[in-house]
Amino acid sequence: MTMHTYRYFMRPSGHKGEEKNSENDHPYSKYWETMSGKGMRQQWSDEKGFAAYVCEACGLPMSLAQK
Repeated sequence: MTMHTYRYFMRPSGHKGEEKNSENDHPYSKYWETMSGKGMRQQWSDEKGFAAYVCEACGLPMSLAQK
């Protein structure tokens, strides 16, 4: 079974981004994981090891947002 996890990002200017993480969590098959994003690109990792992104439109850092 595939589990999907989403994180949402936003700029004060209104630009939005989304990170989608998909992983196989079935106990009897090979583990795999993929990550994709919309509206942003990965620039570095933050102090907790999560991907940190910049906006594709303006190039400024994105902030984690609530949906």
